[in-house]
Amino acid sequence: MSHSHEYNYLREESSAYLKQHNQNPVKWYTYGPEALQKAQDEDKPLFVSVGYSSCHWCHVMAEESFEDTQIANYLNDNFINIKVDREELPDLDNYLQLACQVVNGRGGWPLNAFLTPEFKPYFIGTYFPKNAQEGIPSFKDVIQNMSQAYQQERETVLKNSEQISETLKQKPTFENKVEFEGHYPGAASVLNALKNYQDEEYGGYGQEPKFPHFSFYEWAIEHILEGMVPEELGKHIVMSVEKMLMGGIYDQARGGIHRYSVDKKWLVPHFEKMLYDQAGLLKMLSKTSLLYPSPLIFDSIMQTLDFLNKEMLAEKGYFFSAQDAESEGVEGLYFTFTKDEFLDALKNEDETLLEQQDKILSWFNISDQGNFERGLNVISLNSSLKNEMYAPENWEIVRKTKKAILSARKDRIPPATDTKGIASWNFQLMSALIDVIQYTKIDAIRNQANSMLVAIHQSVVETFLYQDDEKRTRIHTSTTRGEHVPLFEDYVMFCEFSFRCFELTGDMNFLANAEQTVHYIMKDFFKDDFFYTRSLSFNDSEYYPNIHTPIFDQSYKSALATFVILLRKWKLSFTDFNEYLKKLEPTLETLTHLSLQNPLAFGETLRALVYPPEAYRLIEVPRKWYEENKIQQFFINFSVRFALKAHAEDNENWQICNHKECELRGVGFEEFKNVFTPKENSAE
Repeated sequence: MSHSHEYNYLREESSAYLKQHNQNPVKWYTYGPEALQKAQDEDKPLFVSVGYSSCHWCHVMAEESFEDTQIANYLNDNFINIKVDREELPDLDNYLQLACQVVNGRGGWPLNAFLTPEFKPYFIGTYFPKNAQEGIPSFKDVIQNMSQAYQQERETVLKNSEQISETLKQKPTFENKVEFEGHYPGAASVLNALKNYQDEEYGGYGQEPKFPHFSFYEWAIEHILEGMVPEELGKHIVMSVEKMLMGGIYDQARGGIHRYSVDKKWLVPHFEKMLYDQAGLLKMLSKTSLLYPSPLIFDSIMQTLDFLNKEMLAEKGYFFSAQDAESEGVEGLYFTFTKDEFLDALKNEDETLLEQQDKILSWFNISDQGNFERGLNVISLNSSLKNEMYAPENWEIVRKTKKAILSARKDRIPPATDTKGIASWNFQLMSALIDVIQYTKIDAIRNQANSMLVAIHQSVVETFLYQDDEKRTRIHTSTTRGEHVPLFEDYVMFCEFSFRCFELTGDMNFLANAEQTVHYIMKDFFKDDFFYTRSLSFNDSEYYPNIHTPIFDQSYKSALATFVILLRKWKLSFTDFNEYLKKLEPTLETLTHLSLQNPLAFGETLRALVYPPEAYRLIEVPRKWYEENKIQQFFINFSVRFALKAHAEDNENWQICNHKECELRGVGFEEFKNVFTPKENSAE
C-alpha cells in the first residue's frame, strides 16, 4: 500500500467533509464499485457513514470514534467502510435516510448504516456515543454486535435486509383518510387543528428542539395576507417569526439563520448555517414584510443578504453550501461572548454605547452567568422589551450594538466554510432573491437583492448546467463531483427558478426553459403514479434502488410539492400541464391525507394543495410594461396562484382569466393596478 493510502482512500477527494476524514485511522473508501466489489470478494458487511462538513454531531462522532485507533482497527478488520458526503450524493442519502426512518421512525446526521455486500441495510442509526448513555448503545458495542450478527446470524440478517429493502421500494401511502369537505381544508382549519401545539410563550409549535419550518410559515403568511386566517391564529404566526428573529437561532450580528434551536426559546442553536435555510428565511421574511413591516424584519432581510454576499459567494459566482458550527474545535465559540467581552466590544466600537450599557445589556440578554456554556452568552434580543427597542432612536442603538459585536468577531477565528456549490440549493437561493425583489417594499433591500441576482445569474447557470454528448442540457449536482445521474430535485428547483426569472423579466426564453424542464421531469422521473429520485431513462448502474422522491419537507422544502405548485400555477398557460395533473391524482391524494396528519412537516405541500382549481388566475399584460419596469415595481402579492403572461401587441390591454373564462379585462396600467390595490375605507 502506498504511503498516501496509509489510512484511507479519501486523500484525493475535493469534498470538504471527506477531507475532514482523510486522516482517520479508519480505512475509508468512497462510494463506488471498488468498495462494493471488495465487500463481496471478502464477504464482509459494509459500514456506510453519511454526514456533511458543517454537522456538529458528525464532528463529535468523528472525534469520539473514527479517530480512535481501537475502534478503527475493529472497523477495518470486520467491515468495508465507506464515507459519504450527503451533499455530493443526495440520492444515496435519501435512500439511507428512508431506511433509517423505516427502522427507527426518524433520521438525521450523522447517519451510520450496516449493509450486506449487496448493499441492503440490516441495521441503521444516527449518532452513537463512545460510551453508552440514556438508552443509546456505545458505538463500540454496535459495531461488535453488527459484525457478530453478520457472521453468526447470517440468515436473520439477510432476511431483515431483504424486508427493509422491499419496504424502501414501496410507494408512499396513507393508512387513514382525513375527513373534510371541499377540495382541501382551508388555512384556518389547518392552523386551528394545530392550536393545542402552539407555544404561546415562545412561539412555534411543540417543545424543543425547534426547527424554523420556513415553508409552513410562508404558507401561513400567504393566507393571512389573503384574509383567510382569523386574527388570533394569525397573531401566533407573526409572533413565532418575530421570536425566531430575536432568538439566538438568528445570527444577530452578521445575519443568516442557524439550523435549529436545541431549546424551546429559539435561544441556543446548533450553530451551523446552511445555504438552503437562508433561502427559506428570505422567502418567508419577504412576505412577512408585507404583513408586519417592522425594523426587525427589514434588517434581518438586509443582514442576511449582506452575509450571503460577503461570506457565502464564490469568486466563480455561485453560493457556498454551508458554514460550520465549530471554530477552534468548540461549537458556538465564534458567536458567543462573556459579559466582559461584550462590553469590550461596545467600548471598541463607540464609547457612547457604554453610557447606555445597562439597557443594552437588558435588550441583548447579557448576564454575568451567561445563557450558554462556560459563562458565555448566545447573542439574542429580549422580546419582552421589543416595543422599547423598536422606538427609532433605540433601534439605532440596537444596530450600533450589532455592528460592535460583528467588529469584535473579526478578531476571532471563524468557522470553516464548505466551498462546495450545490445546484438545487443555489437555484433555491436565486428564487428567494426574486422573492425579495418582488415583495420587499424597501428600495435599498430590493436593489441589493437585484444586484446579487444580476451579478451571479449567468455564473450559476454556467457552473451547474452543461451539455452531454447528445447536446442535451444536464445539471451538475455539485461542484465537487463530475457527471452524475440526473436528480429530480435539481431539475425541479431549476424549473422553479426559470419560471421566477420569467415573472421578473418577461423574457420568453426563461418561460421556454421552464416549460421544457417540466416535460423532461414528467418524462424522466415519473412512473407508476410517483416521482423517483433519479432519472429513469439512464441505465441505473447504482447499487441501491431508485426509490421515490421524499414527500415531505426534510431539511428544506419538498421538491415534489414545489413541482405540484408549478403545475397547478401554470396549467392555465400550458394545456399539457392539466394532463400531467390528471396523472398525478393518486399522488395528490396521498399528499393530501399525509399532509393533514402532520402539517408542520408538509409546509410546501400545503402551499401546493390548499387552493382549489377555481382560485388560480392567468394574468396577461403588455410586454412593454416589463420593458418600462412597471410590472417589476408592482408585483401581485400571491404568486402561488397567479401566473403572468406577456403579450407583444402594441396596446395597453390586459386581462385576468380563470380556468373557464377571462373574467376581467381593461386598458392601462393604472386601471390594472387598482384591481389589486385595496381600497381605503373613507368612513370615520
